[in-house]
Amino acid sequence: MIGLVAAVIGGATALAAWLHWRRFMVPITVAAGAVAVVGVVIALIVGFIPAARDWIFPLVLIAGLGMFAFAMRWDMSDRERKTRRADVAFWLHLAAAPMIAHALFHMLGVFDEQISLPVAIVVLALYCVFAFVALAVDRRALLVSSLAYVLYALFSLFNTAGAVEMAWALTGLVIGSALLMLSAFWHTMRGLVVGLLGGLAERLPPVGRVPVAIPA
Repeated sequence: MIGLVAAVIGGATALAAWLHWRRFMVPITVAAGAVAVVGVVIALIVGFIPAARDWIFPLVLIAGLGMFAFAMRWDMSDRERKTRRADVAFWLHLAAAPMIAHALFHMLGVFDEQISLPVAIVVLALYCVFAFVALAVDRRALLVSSLAYVLYALFSLFNTAGAVEMAWALTGLVIGSALLMLSAFWHTMRGLVVGLLGGLAERLPPVGRVPVAIPA
């Protein structure tokens, strides 16, 4: 019953978002509607299949990947990011990133207990993958959404290595330095990443572009 009620509320929200977009074309409205649709689908699945409650995080992960693909569709329709479509993509990426990151890291059990060395390494590897994707599509949402998990993974690594008293300081130093380098050399690193993508690069934002906000 709760799932069906949530589905009705989500459906009403999605309809309202669609009507609002048709009338005012505010970029964030598309993301709000997409999140509402995700809520409807998951609520219906849980409502009709109670056992699916044990699969909430995989469902959210799938929804997040779908949202990311939807965001890329908007992004690739405006490679120069000069129209409203780029703003729509921005909000969709902002909605997709926490779905992907939180679901994935919760499935790994990052915050359940003191994580093991292999899990911490997997978390760091995933963050590197997220960084690669973020550089390729020129969006930072994935990096921001997964930052807390990487901080905890690094802390656990330093703690396991015996640097108990300095674990947080070393974690801040490593992550801070990495983020500073990404910020300072974003376009240079993005050029290297995009250069590895071959023909796909022609569908991504140009390297070194200067964003200009001009409504469609």
